[in-house]
Amino acid sequence: MHPRIVFLDDDPVIRIARYVLLNRHDDPWVRDFFAPELADLSVVRHSARGITSADGSTVELASGPVRNADIIVYRRGLVDAGVLAANPALRLIVRLGERADGVDIAAAQAAGVNVVCVPRRTLRYTAEHALLLMMALARRLLPADRAVREGRYDAAHVHPIENVSYNWANLVGSTGLHGSTLGVIGLGEVGTLVARLGHAFGMHVLYYKRNRVSIGQESALSIEYAALDDLLAASDFVSLHVDNTPQNANLIGAAAFAAMRAQAFFINVSRGRLVDEDALYDALATGRIAGAGLDTHRIEPRPAHDRFSKLDNVILTPHFAGGARSGVLSEIDVIFKSIHEALAEVSASNTP
Repeated sequence: MHPRIVFLDDDPVIRIARYVLLNRHDDPWVRDFFAPELADLSVVRHSARGITSADGSTVELASGPVRNADIIVYRRGLVDAGVLAANPALRLIVRLGERADGVDIAAAQAAGVNVVCVPRRTLRYTAEHALLLMMALARRLLPADRAVREGRYDAAHVHPIENVSYNWANLVGSTGLHGSTLGVIGLGEVGTLVARLGHAFGMHVLYYKRNRVSIGQESALSIEYAALDDLLAASDFVSLHVDNTPQNANLIGAAAFAAMRAQAFFINVSRGRLVDEDALYDALATGRIAGAGLDTHRIEPRPAHDRFSKLDNVILTPHFAGGARSGVLSEIDVIFKSIHEALAEVSASNTP
C-alpha cells in the first residue's frame, strides 16, 4: 500500500518529518534548523524507509480541505467529524504533543481511526528550564557562585565553628519556590507542564488563558484562573507560555511590568518577540521587578555585552531550554514508526 500522508501544518518539527519523507533531508533549511549542531538524521531516514515519496507514498502539506488521506500528521490543526467523513480511507491521526488537541476522539473511534499523541521530551525540558530559572533567581544562585569563587566575604564578621559557616557571603533575600505564587500566562503544553511542576514544588498556581479551561481541568491541575492583571499583581513568578503569533507580539510590556509586584520575577522560555525588551530593561534597571530569567531574546544570538548583560538581576541562557536540538529526531522517529504500524495493521486486515 502506498499511503497518502497529509501534514496539516508547517511546525518546524513537522516540516522536518515531511522533508525526510520527501527525501529533502539535505535542504539548507534543515541544516540551519539544527545549526550549530551537526545532527545525524540517519535514524529517522532509516525509520522512514518504505513510506517516503521515493517508495511511492504521496506526501503533501495541506493547503485546503483534506480529502482521501490515509494518514494525517499535525501539531496544530483540527480533525473533526467533517474531516473524518471526507477521508473514509483514513487509518491514523498523529499529533505531535501528548494531548489530543484538535481531534474528535469519539468520531475517530467510531470511524475506526487510530489516534497517536507523541509526548515531547523537548517540551518537558523547556518546562524544567523555566523552573530552573525561577529557582536560580530566588536562591540568588549566580551571585552566590561568584561570591564563593572570588572569596567575597567580610572576614571580620565571619566566625566559623568547626569549619562551618552558614552564608558566609551574607547574601540576603534568598528565598525559594515553596509557598509562593506562580502565574502562568498561556496554558498550552509547556504552560501546563510548568503548572504541574510548580504545584509539585508547593506553589500556588494561577493561570491566564484567553479561553478558560474547564473546572475539571483546573481541578486536575490544581490551578486557579485569574484575569491577566490580577495574575500579574498576585504572582511572585510570572512565566510566559503563549503562542508565537503576530497578535501576541509585545504582549508583555510596560503595563504588565507596572502591574507586577516589586519582588516578582519574570520568566520567558517562549519567544523573545512576545516581550517589549525596552520595557523589560526599564523594569529591571529601576527595580520595578526583582529580576528576570530569559532563555529567548528579541534578537538571537543576543549581541555580546548588551545592556541586559550588565544587570545583576537577570539570568540569560542561549535559547536552549528544550535541550539538544537533535532531541526532536526521537519525536519524528515515533511518528514514522506509528505510520508503519498503522499500515501493517491495514495490510494484515487485508490478508485472506
